[in-house]
Amino acid sequence: MARKPIEVYKNLLRTEVDRDSMGAMSRVLERYSHHIYSGQKLSEHLTKFLVVFAKLSAVLDTRKKTRMADLTIAIDTLDIFASTSKWWSLTRKRPRFVIRPPSHDPREFITSLIAVDMGSSTLNRIDNASERLSRFLSEHDLGDNKETYQLCESIVSIWILLSGFAARNKGRSATVEEDFEIAYDVLRILLFYTPYDDFISLTATRKLGTSSKLHQAAVITFSPGFEKQLDSSRAAGLENKHAEFLTQQAISPTSATRAILTNSLKLLCQLKSVDMGYARIEEEHYGSFILQSLELLDSIGVSTTLFQNDSDVVSLFKRLKPREGLEERLSLLSRRLEGLIVDSTGNREFLLQYSRLVPRMVSLLLLVASGTMPPDEEGLRYKDLKRGLILLHRLINDLI
Repeated sequence: MARKPIEVYKNLLRTEVDRDSMGAMSRVLERYSHHIYSGQKLSEHLTKFLVVFAKLSAVLDTRKKTRMADLTIAIDTLDIFASTSKWWSLTRKRPRFVIRPPSHDPREFITSLIAVDMGSSTLNRIDNASERLSRFLSEHDLGDNKETYQLCESIVSIWILLSGFAARNKGRSATVEEDFEIAYDVLRILLFYTPYDDFISLTATRKLGTSSKLHQAAVITFSPGFEKQLDSSRAAGLENKHAEFLTQQAISPTSATRAILTNSLKLLCQLKSVDMGYARIEEEHYGSFILQSLELLDSIGVSTTLFQNDSDVVSLFKRLKPREGLEERLSLLSRRLEGLIVDSTGNREFLLQYSRLVPRMVSLLLLVASGTMPPDEEGLRYKDLKRGLILLHRLINDLI
């Protein structure tokens, strides 16, 4: 077990929710305050969910008080359950969320819970589990009666919500015992097994897809002179020299791997151009923009020798080989980013007009993910992509 239950519960009880987060929660959940679900206002169940996961975020970051960033993580965690399916595939051996495109509107899906009846078998299991949790907290003297009661009630609300989400996802209007088992196991995995960076990566993904900086960067063009210099650069030469090897390692879209260095440099230059107010990158900008792009990579731990040294770049290319299942997960992630971009730009034609944006984003993500792996590791894992998402978001956020 990654985290001891007694430590998690103790820290949840001792963590304070900041005033700003409580106010924001009230505003966000107001729309659900007129709906009743399983004997309580739907907004009350949701508030308890957000409080627990905001506190968990603070606990995993070794803090005793939440801040708005923790609430954001909690909301993005709720969104996984409210907008996607197959989240119940989480296991103790694979405790990471699979980031995938939404299958339904989260607000409508949450509201639809009021049409779900809590089955008697589900309620019995919840009552029994709640009693066991209450005894556990009391036996270990983790808090006073009021505190432990409130925590138990919050956990119960999460079980109720997840049971309802599971039932709705499977097309049922009443929960069954299996829904509670899913809710119980998933919550246990999130509390005790899911790494902190996995929660952070949910927010990083959403912020990347909705980043106006990236949307503006897609519009930036390159002069023929700049393109010519990049095509004859050391980075392009390394890609050409190892083209066969890169093709073997290719991850869809194949251009993301085949042109991982030059694609990444182009997107970084576009981002710098937005930062500096340029609409087009000219030939005379080449030297300074490339240098600044390398500095950006260096700032998040990607060595700039990757663009200069044969042995370093070969090591990087070897690390690109995806572990089993990674290609499918990267494809789902790409579709999630595409959906976020379309929704946030309000333009369904945006990715048709700027079709190179997502492949360049994937190239840069792969570069950051593989470039920050331990040098002796080979084979890209999902955890590496999650780390890459967090670092890439940090890089872009620091430009703003």
